[in-house]
Amino acid sequence: MSILPIEVKAERNLQAKSLKSYCTKYAPPIAVRASMHNFCKQKIGNNNPSTILIELPLYAICCLAEECSATQGAE
Repeated sequence: MSILPIEVKAERNLQAKSLKSYCTKYAPPIAVRASMHNFCKQKIGNNNPSTILIELPLYAICCLAEECSATQGAE
């Protein structure tokens, strides 16, 4: 069991300074940002292993558990 950092943005502005700071300091395997942006996955941070950031549209927040499970299974 682990902590899943989640940041929610109401706009398209994706300046996630607090989420990136958390990921740099604690290196979680997965982090989630929900916003008005389209879905994507990307590696962030300079840690080894890197954190995978899941960009999840607000309308798809109900798919959060499924996306996290799929991402962990792909590692």
